[in-house]
Amino acid sequence: MHKRKEENAEDVCIYIYMFIFIFPYPKFAFALLGKKKMWGLFWHYLVLCLFFLLFHLQVISSSSFNSSSPLQKLCSPEQSSALLRFKNTFTINEYSSSSKTDSWKEGSDCCTWDGVTCDRFTGHVIGLDLSSCGLIGPINDSSSLFNLHHLQKLNLADNIFDPSTISPKFGQFTKLTHLNLSSSNFYGLVPTEIFHLSKLVLLHLSSDFDYLKLRQQGFKNLLQNLTELRYLHLENVDMSSVAVGSFVNLSSSLISLSLQSNYMQGKFPNDLFRFPFLQLLRLSDNQNITVNLPNFNRSNPLKLLDLSSTNFSGKLPDTIGNLMHLNHLRLSGCKFRRVNSAVT
Repeated sequence: MHKRKEENAEDVCIYIYMFIFIFPYPKFAFALLGKKKMWGLFWHYLVLCLFFLLFHLQVISSSSFNSSSPLQKLCSPEQSSALLRFKNTFTINEYSSSSKTDSWKEGSDCCTWDGVTCDRFTGHVIGLDLSSCGLIGPINDSSSLFNLHHLQKLNLADNIFDPSTISPKFGQFTKLTHLNLSSSNFYGLVPTEIFHLSKLVLLHLSSDFDYLKLRQQGFKNLLQNLTELRYLHLENVDMSSVAVGSFVNLSSSLISLSLQSNYMQGKFPNDLFRFPFLQLLRLSDNQNITVNLPNFNRSNPLKLLDLSSTNFSGKLPDTIGNLMHLNHLRLSGCKFRRVNSAVT
């Protein structure tokens, strides 16, 4: 009896196969099916098989989704503790509308906190963005911030870390690709350890005042080690001892270079104006630097060129009209003899 049922099941599978692949050809289908009594059994098993087929596909789909989207790892207690201790070293500016650290609560997963980014597979904190949070207080060498060894992106811009120098321990974040410490009241010499972070793509150390200083040795380390840099902003950093001509040795992959009010002196290298990817170049408020602008070709990607309040002089080249992408050209306070009519 069981053998007979197995044979019937096998026959049905054959009939279903025939239905799918041969049904479009009626003559062959009727010839192969033969007996009319098999049609009832055929349709019965067909509906049953289709039901199980749909159920099986749903299971496979669910299994595939779960395997490709594993549950995100939770933040470790050590990292949560380090972040909370870092938060507790500051007061919040009373004029700050809100702070990302308001969501930081003990006992909750720090990967869900505002400003915190975690690696979904390891749970390591890899990103911290506390820009414009109204934080007031120092960051010293003993700060628990430096326990977050896996950081890749760190943005502490627009806070009041006063009084604080930039700790050399920032150089321990060897995985950093983005570091933004701008407009946060840091003062003193920029530690050379910062310029050993060889993976940096973005470095913003700009200041609202000339509190920070960068010396020739530090800049030399920057040139040697930060070969992946795309964005370098050093506004209001005292670079009076840096040889201006050495800027030509910056990474040719630079996209944005901002050197406003750096107390630089000497002749600025005109080859830098022809860097193949440079879209923003700001040299304003450096009254002791000079340059003769090069000829520009149409492939030059510059979008913003700010030379205001510099000692640039001579003839503005006619080829500046070739800067097809240029949106902003600032020349106030310069000593150019003539501005070509192609410039608007």
